[in-house]
Amino acid sequence: MYDTAIQRLVCQAVVSDRFRARLLGSDRAEVLRASGLGAVEQKELLSIPADTLEEFAAGIERMMRQGKPAGDRPDVGESVAIRGLLAVEIPPRTG
Repeated sequence: MYDTAIQRLVCQAVVSDRFRARLLGSDRAEVLRASGLGAVEQKELLSIPADTLEEFAAGIERMMRQGKPAGDRPDVGESVAIRGLLAVEIPPRTG
């Protein structure tokens, strides 16, 4: 269920500007409650610091790949893929 619900979230955010704005903005908790994810997964996704869909997707990938808290950020850029769904190059975050 987790992977399917995450894929739906990312896909909808890719195709809908309004949904993406809600997911990345102050409505994230409401969007996640309606996503079918459990409370633990919602909390993890709420902890991802992201201003862009690419940053959000990188946070999801780190959670799934490394089992680390979503808020951990690498010191360097990285290439991220969500199980063949989305691939992006993430530059290091400055500041």
